[in-house]
Amino acid sequence: MRTIMQDSTNTALPSSPRARWPYVVTAVALVIVAALWFRASPQNPDTSENGEAAEATEKEVDASAPIEIEPEMQRIAGIAVEASRTQELAETIQTTAVVGPDESRVARVRPLADGRVLQVSVRVGDHVTNGQSLLTYDSITAGELFSDYRSALASLERANAGAEAQRRSLERADKLVELGGVARGERERRGAELQSSLAEVNSARAAVSNLEQKLRRLGVPQDALSAAKTGGDLPPMRSSVSAPIAGVVLEVHAAPGELITPDRELFVVADLSRVWLQGDVYQKDIAKIRVGQTAIVTVDTYPGESFSGRVTHVSDVLDPNSRTAKVRCEVLNPGTRLKVQMFATLALPTSAPRSVLVVPSDAVQDIDGTPTVFVRVDEEHFVARPIKIGATVGRLTEVSEGLKADEEVVTKGALMLKSRLKLRVEEEEGEGR
Repeated sequence: MRTIMQDSTNTALPSSPRARWPYVVTAVALVIVAALWFRASPQNPDTSENGEAAEATEKEVDASAPIEIEPEMQRIAGIAVEASRTQELAETIQTTAVVGPDESRVARVRPLADGRVLQVSVRVGDHVTNGQSLLTYDSITAGELFSDYRSALASLERANAGAEAQRRSLERADKLVELGGVARGERERRGAELQSSLAEVNSARAAVSNLEQKLRRLGVPQDALSAAKTGGDLPPMRSSVSAPIAGVVLEVHAAPGELITPDRELFVVADLSRVWLQGDVYQKDIAKIRVGQTAIVTVDTYPGESFSGRVTHVSDVLDPNSRTAKVRCEVLNPGTRLKVQMFATLALPTSAPRSVLVVPSDAVQDIDGTPTVFVRVDEEHFVARPIKIGATVGRLTEVSEGLKADEEVVTKGALMLKSRLKLRVEEEEGEGR
């Protein structure tokens, strides 16, 4: 009998191949598990994330490939193109501005007297002429003045009568002095009384004239004044409020039946043949702006057009929140095409013009944060071209890189091209997964 000795610390493997098989299977299983764990580990350069990134890089989408759109579809989408060109362009400061009236050409209309509104003849937005009636009212003040006017007429009539009596008395005294029937001192006394009566006549006449002027300013017609002189009935005291300038009615603060007073503003009328535009300019740009320099104004209402003006004021006080200063420009407004409260873009050239490549600003699209234009390759194909842009003046934008002169870029209908490009990118990315 063979005795097998076993150490207490080291166990000998069975010498039989059949007996060792379970140990071999276990070892192989552990190796496979370790290999799988190591392959899935983030530290492995062949992990799934890096593998996917490498695969995505290999199948990267080519966004510069031509986009095909049939001519009929271009017509339906309203696609329009314009050639890039070289043009003189000056460095500008550009800001948003708001159209407002020229405050030196604004009239704030109030009534001359107390009264009750009978009729309002205009509405906001109406064009009025100088002297046109805006409102008619029953004038309480005119009624009181008319009564005073009648009293003044009566006083004038009495003064005339007294002066006439004094004149006849003086004439009799002159005859009696020649006959020796009246002392010369009596004749002088009567002469002084006549002069006093004539002074009363002049005073009464001035009072009448003053009241006539007040009544005329209140809109009382001459017929009513003539009726008062002949003792006719008191006519209705209707007065009117007239436009002091020709312009556009911006505000109306009156309605029939309301009581009005001279301290109440009823209308705001503005001459809009010249308007003000006020914009905000950052502190760092203020030194580049001076009073009298040219300003170029554009509005979305009139694409492709611009209005010329000049800077008339730069504020000396900055807004504490935005750190900006108000800049005011005067712009001629023929036909009142620029409307009050209309938003506009104000461009202030600050340097000498230089020759640069420009495209219409509408042609520049933002695609994933990159300025891009769609360039027409032929009648049915377009390609997205990333560009670098510079200054924007009015409707033109400078292109410093990515485009050549006379290349046709899409100015209208770019939405369809962007949609086609996005769809193609999504499809190709889907295929690459």
